[in-house]
Amino acid sequence: MIKVHNPHLLTVQTSIFTIDVLGGVDLSTVERMVCTLRVTYKAEPIYRTTIDLYNENQTDKLIRTLCDKWEVKLLDVSKTVYNLTLQLEDYRLEQLKFKGQQQRSAFALSIEDKKQALKTLESSTLLNQLTTKLNTTGIIGEDDNATILFMALASHKLNNPFSVLCLAKSGMGKSYLLQKLAECMPHGSYSFHTQISANALYYFNSNDIQNKALLIEDLEWTTQMLAPLATLQSQGKLVKTRATKDKDGMLHSTTFEVNGKLCLVACAYSDKNFESLSLPFLMVHLNHSQAQDIAIMDYQRKLSAGLINFAEVQQAQHELKCLIASLENVSVVNPYAPLIELPNDIAHPRKSLLLLLNFIEVITYIFQRQRATVACQQTGEIFTQTHPDDIELAFKLLKNSLFRRADELSTTARGFYAWLSSYLQEARSVQFTALDIRRAKAIHPRTLNRYLQELTLYSYATIVGGNKHRGGYIYKLTELGNQTSAENRIEQALQSNLEKIKKQFSETVSQKAVSNSQTPENTTKNSRTTPKEKNAKTQFLTIKNTTGKNPRNLI
Repeated sequence: MIKVHNPHLLTVQTSIFTIDVLGGVDLSTVERMVCTLRVTYKAEPIYRTTIDLYNENQTDKLIRTLCDKWEVKLLDVSKTVYNLTLQLEDYRLEQLKFKGQQQRSAFALSIEDKKQALKTLESSTLLNQLTTKLNTTGIIGEDDNATILFMALASHKLNNPFSVLCLAKSGMGKSYLLQKLAECMPHGSYSFHTQISANALYYFNSNDIQNKALLIEDLEWTTQMLAPLATLQSQGKLVKTRATKDKDGMLHSTTFEVNGKLCLVACAYSDKNFESLSLPFLMVHLNHSQAQDIAIMDYQRKLSAGLINFAEVQQAQHELKCLIASLENVSVVNPYAPLIELPNDIAHPRKSLLLLLNFIEVITYIFQRQRATVACQQTGEIFTQTHPDDIELAFKLLKNSLFRRADELSTTARGFYAWLSSYLQEARSVQFTALDIRRAKAIHPRTLNRYLQELTLYSYATIVGGNKHRGGYIYKLTELGNQTSAENRIEQALQSNLEKIKKQFSETVSQKAVSNSQTPENTTKNSRTTPKEKNAKTQFLTIKNTTGKNPRNLI
């Protein structure tokens, strides 16, 4: 048998020789078996050679050399070389099974861990506990974004998982955030990639992506994979047919098919390549404010000084893993979806509505231990019913994303506009030039020119004087750039939707209370619902509340 000291030193002990394989076995090819052998026979000097064990001429020469050198029987040496080849071959085939894969044990959820996780999932402070645990892991100052991303990753078990693109300029901590979130995922539930090519998606094993989270650290380097990613996320299937050659050189069509919906969480530098494509992903923007910079630098100083308790970090990561592992793959029904309407200010209203409804389902999935369970009277299928608190939380977390989708400026241009407005207020001026801006802010001339062109194009700024060749243009901001009115309209629309939803919820609770206190005859007599409304309300039958408590105000 082969004794494996390490991947670069193997030993085969026979009745005659001791053979060390130096450098291990080459795993990059299977048509050759080139090995460096160190053969020891009793107390004789060691014999060393490099040989291809699949080459008959070389093996015959090795056998004759060993026979002549130490006067060993030809039959014994032949059997030794033959058995050596077989054992190294079996070893290589075994190693090739795991090549390119991380050999890690599956995440084990103990009884105590499961009990504690269920207790947390049933807690009225679940959302606050999630935020606290994420902060403990090292995610600083991104509470809302971190919550969105964590919920998205937890949705990988659902039939309709939620995907997110994390956008920020270089150096803002996108990769750090993604790595920290990956450390909170159970082993085997996700696949982490620094980069990935478009064609690689078509060669995935369906078992590797089905109900898995796909984390991509850098999506900016290619936009060719956006289309297959969007197709895979929305349709759950990729099909590609291409021409291939057989061993005779004849062309044949080969079809590659990958099945499985996945949860995608990726990072990118800018949204310019994604907004125009209307991809089925939510786009979140990291916080790049000065306060966030101060918070991050303070954490870095504590980390360098050894003031971070890594035992607490690992405990928080383990508890988050247990929470995700304890969630059951339930079906969600949202009876309040017909009442949700988005204002006209939001760009891509169809996509935005689908993302909002999908995220509401994810929140209900996270709070499944606190939500009522209903059964469809027609099919008998069991559903977890959305609560108005889930919708309110979705509005709160996605409000900034919806505001951005109503903004025609790019993210960087909007940030520059906000800084420019503050600068002009402090300077008590209404006009400015490019030279004035460069005196107050370190910015590249080409970048500044791009911002000014974009502001002028969308009439956020106008040229009021100056000359291109003599001192430059003189600019003045317009009232169009004030986004407060659009934000107020969106805020009012969301609040109106929430009021209607809570009103219907209260009416439903009241009707159930009245129906339980009345006889069937009196219920029929006093009911004022139309047949259409009656069918809609009786389509689902509440069978239990998983916690035995009133699910209101549990967030």
